[in-house]
Amino acid sequence: MLLNSTGASVQLASSIDPHVLLGLAIAVAVSIFISVVPQTQRPNITIVALLAAIAYYRWAFLGFAVVAGIAYLALRYLSGHTDGAKRWNWACGALVLLTAVFGAGRIWHWDAPVGSAGPIPLVLYGLDMWLMLRLVTLFWEVGSGTVAAPSLTQYVLWVCLPFTIGGPLLRFSEMPETVRPDRSLWRSRGWWAQIARSSALLTAGFAATLFPLAIPAHWPHAHVIKSAVLTFFAGPFGFYFSTAGYFGLMEQLARPSGFGLQPSFCHPFGRENISVFWMNWNRTATFVFRDYLFYNRWGRQNYNVYFNILLLFTLVGFWHAANAYWVLWGILNGLLFCTFLLWRRYTAAAKHLPLRGTPIAKTAARALTYLSVCMCWYLPSKVLQQLAIAI
Repeated sequence: MLLNSTGASVQLASSIDPHVLLGLAIAVAVSIFISVVPQTQRPNITIVALLAAIAYYRWAFLGFAVVAGIAYLALRYLSGHTDGAKRWNWACGALVLLTAVFGAGRIWHWDAPVGSAGPIPLVLYGLDMWLMLRLVTLFWEVGSGTVAAPSLTQYVLWVCLPFTIGGPLLRFSEMPETVRPDRSLWRSRGWWAQIARSSALLTAGFAATLFPLAIPAHWPHAHVIKSAVLTFFAGPFGFYFSTAGYFGLMEQLARPSGFGLQPSFCHPFGRENISVFWMNWNRTATFVFRDYLFYNRWGRQNYNVYFNILLLFTLVGFWHAANAYWVLWGILNGLLFCTFLLWRRYTAAAKHLPLRGTPIAKTAARALTYLSVCMCWYLPSKVLQQLAIAI
C-alpha cells in the first residue's frame, strides 16, 4: 500500500498513497450512512456498496465490473452441478484459469490504463490483488460445497463492500446472513479508543516513511546510517504501522454497519520465531494462502512441507507484484521458514541445549526473527542492484 514495487528495487514512498485516503473517506461515509440513517429512509445496502465501489475505482470500475461479472456467471454455472465431485473439478479449473489470468495481467501489465494518454483513461481489465484473493476463496467455498452460490444481490454486496475493497479480506462464508447495523458503537468509548489507536498507527506509519528524508539534510554523507534506519526501522515499521492502521480502521468502521472483519495484524514484531510472525502478519490474507496452498497435497498422499512452503512464499511474492524483487522476497522468506523448521526439528531432538528456555534465549530469538524479516525485505534490492552492476 505504501510501497512502490516497480523496478528493480522496492523503495518507501515519500508521499501518502491517495488510494488510502480515498478508501478511508469512502469507508467513513458508508459507515455513517448505513448505521445512522434510519432503515426506512436508506436505500438497499447493496446499492450503497455498489456506489462506493464506483467512487473507489472511478474509470477503472468498468474493468472491475467485467471481471466480477464473469466470475459470477462462472459461479452460477458451478451451482448447477449437483454432483460434488464434478462441481469441485470445475471449481479447480476455474481457480487455475483465474490464477493464470491474474498472472498474465501482472506480467504483461494489463492493468495499465488503456488510452491513458487521452483525457479519460479506460481500464478494461480489473483483477487486482484483493479482488483476485476474494474470488479464490469464493470459488473454493462454492466448489467444495461449504457455501451455496450467492444470489446476485449477495454477490454484489460482498464483492463491493467498501471496507474490504483494498483489504482486509472477508470470505463469503463470514458474511452475516442479515446485516444489522449497530449505531450504539458511535457512543462507545471503547470503539472510539480503537479508532484513535488505528489512526495513530496510520499517522506513525506515514511519519516513519518520511523520517529517512531528514537524514541527508542534516548528515549528507551518512549513507550507512540512512540505509540502516531505512532497513531496520523506517522500512519495516513504516509499512507495518501504515498497513495495520488502515486495516484496523476498516475493521472498526465495518462494525457499526453490521459487518465483522477478522483482525489482520496482531503485533507481529517481537515474536519468537518466523512461524508466529506470519501467524500474526496480515492474517486474513496469510490464512488464505495457508489453507489453500500450504496444506495442499498436489495429488500426493501427504504434503511436502518444504516444497509447499517455498511454493507458497514465491506465489505470495508474485501476488504482490510480478517483478524480480518480490519473487526474490518470496524465495528468501521461504528459505528462512524452511531453515526455522529444520532448526526446530534439531532442537526438539537435542536433549541438552545451552540457555534453552531462558530469558536470554527468548530475547535473542525475538531479535533474530526481527532482523531476519528485515533482511528479507532488504536483500532482494541489493542482489538486483549488484546484478545490474555486473551486467
